[in-house]
Amino acid sequence: MTPTFVFVLVLFYCLSGAVGARLTPSMRIIEHLPAPRDDAVAQNAARFFEMPLDHFGGTPGTFNNRYWVNATYYKAGGPVFLFDSGEQNAEPLLPYYLQEYHGLSATMRLAKRYHGVAILWEHRYYGDSLPFPVNENTTAEEWQFLNTEQALEDVVYFANRFSLPKHGLANGTSNNILHPSRTPWVWLGGSYPGVRGALLRVRNPETIFAVWASSAPVHAQVDMASYYKAAERSLTRNCSADWVAVTRFVDDTLRNGTTEERADLKFRLLSARSDDVTREAAANASDVSAAGVLMDPLSFYQYYGFEASVLPFCNVLETRNATITPFETGLAANLGIHDAFDAFLAAIREVNYDAIPGGPDDPVQDRSWMWQYCSEYGFYQRGDPNNPLSIETSFRSLERFQEECNTAFPQGLPRSPAVEKVNKYGGWNMTPSNVLFTNGEFDPWRTMGLASIEPNSPHREPTVTVPRCGVAPEFPSFFGLTHDRMVHVSDLRVLLTPDDNHTDFKTVGFYSPVSQEPFYSGLGLFQLALDEWLPCFAMRGPWCTKIAREVRS
Repeated sequence: MTPTFVFVLVLFYCLSGAVGARLTPSMRIIEHLPAPRDDAVAQNAARFFEMPLDHFGGTPGTFNNRYWVNATYYKAGGPVFLFDSGEQNAEPLLPYYLQEYHGLSATMRLAKRYHGVAILWEHRYYGDSLPFPVNENTTAEEWQFLNTEQALEDVVYFANRFSLPKHGLANGTSNNILHPSRTPWVWLGGSYPGVRGALLRVRNPETIFAVWASSAPVHAQVDMASYYKAAERSLTRNCSADWVAVTRFVDDTLRNGTTEERADLKFRLLSARSDDVTREAAANASDVSAAGVLMDPLSFYQYYGFEASVLPFCNVLETRNATITPFETGLAANLGIHDAFDAFLAAIREVNYDAIPGGPDDPVQDRSWMWQYCSEYGFYQRGDPNNPLSIETSFRSLERFQEECNTAFPQGLPRSPAVEKVNKYGGWNMTPSNVLFTNGEFDPWRTMGLASIEPNSPHREPTVTVPRCGVAPEFPSFFGLTHDRMVHVSDLRVLLTPDDNHTDFKTVGFYSPVSQEPFYSGLGLFQLALDEWLPCFAMRGPWCTKIAREVRS
């Protein structure tokens, strides 16, 4: 592992055209995000809040936690809408989520409808919210304060003290009009931020009154082979059959082939991605790096789905670049595995995913998120050799993921990610009130969410019936919506003004999803819920508690 911790900007893992590979379970937003013109949005200066380093153990020290506020629509008595940026630098999100550049955001639509104040919140150890410098020299003693509990308590501590200069008292007491005891705080977040919102609603319902959790994998699990099962389910049958066959062929050759066969295979694989690979470099490449080339067509799947990002590859593959009529059962079954392998590599070259622009790498967020999944979340997206439909190389193993973690952080990690620290809030079985869970049908992270259909999940069913305030739907139901044919976090923003940087799946991304329908359906359902829940806020306490107990009984 290199000390510089440099990652190329592909979706799930680090795969350069050379010989190295790091496996990175990723939920975060990583696609190209051009900054708006200086005159395109109003100036909104960052604010900083003095945050205790350690909320629980008494270790002294504070750091500045960054956030932004948009009070354009605020009227006294309106809610606070907090959008959580999660495991990344929050600043690039500012124009898109708090200023509605090139479209609408759910956060600002809700702030306008309910006369609320909107906040963009940055997570500790990301962006400019750094208790310590984050790099290869960050110590285990410094990393220990990046954990689920400390990060959740940051929000509680902040909410109890936040005020606006023209509204409330600066001392942050319960006399402050914006204190959670007097004003409902509503959380919006997608992916890991969605998890955080759900956990807070369970952990601190007195602080967070309602939550929209989009694509939230609330069940932490070390083994996440299910990630690629979700992707495989969205493929056409012939493309899936050939992908499975080619993956098995590559794995078998790398594991059992002669030295010459293995070297030749690695060269062909790596050359499909780059013309600059030499035979010597290819021969020295690791098996997982070479086999990882087969996953290139899924580099953008998580956010854009099959039709937008993978179907072009499948079409080139199954027609051998428009030279034959596709077979219903695939090339391997009709022409043989070598023809299928040749066509697979040709399709990777033709579509050229490696040339799709990405934003600049951020080693701080890469390393901080690696600490989080290595220590508590797991989500090791391994290949499963026992799955007959696996499209991921078996060289991506649980052992390989753990080895990467232990090499990056020689001290301070548990032997395996301590997922129980997350799942103690319920995991797949959580039943929080006042939470909307939305998912995409083919989102790989759905497998760890309440809408999971994996064999070891409880197979819960979403209902769009708005539950009563403070009352969760009866298990196994949950209040939620699954967007047809959509993938990861497709509903918290909508693109309305295309331009050269916002045109198709290569540039649109999480900030401006390719489909508008999920935004409006998700926002509409959450508004119906808030219309039901917000009037209850003023009557919280004995009245709401009494009603909730009566309904449960």
